[in-house]
Amino acid sequence: MRVVATLSPEGERVIVASDLSVWDTLTIYRQRWAIETTFSAMKSRGLNLEQTHMTNPERVGNLFGLLTLALTWMLRVGEWRTEQQPISVKTHGRPAVSRARYGYEELSRALRWGGEKFRLFLDLLRTPFPAPGGAERQPVRY
Repeated sequence: MRVVATLSPEGERVIVASDLSVWDTLTIYRQRWAIETTFSAMKSRGLNLEQTHMTNPERVGNLFGLLTLALTWMLRVGEWRTEQQPISVKTHGRPAVSRARYGYEELSRALRWGGEKFRLFLDLLRTPFPAPGGAERQPVRY
């Protein structure tokens, strides 16, 4: 068993115990954390995945496709909204809401009331996320 300790990009300590190599542990944990935060957003930040009680694999697959599209749209709107009005930071140093929730609030108002903002958010759905640090985004190559 190995214990790996590192700092996250936000400066928080991350400690993981694993029987994998140090590099594999960090790589897999990053992937797992991305999956965990995605499921968290799908379950409790407006999408309420758990309330469906679906069991048919094909229907669950279709639902995941729609929820992924909705979550992506929420995050894209959340990014845009953060550029316009940054998320407040609580006294413990963490954001008051997630970017997914921030986008959900704005997107749900636009869906309900329509208008120019709804058209803007449709355009945002077709626009790539901005690159970190404002650098021009390079195309992904596989």
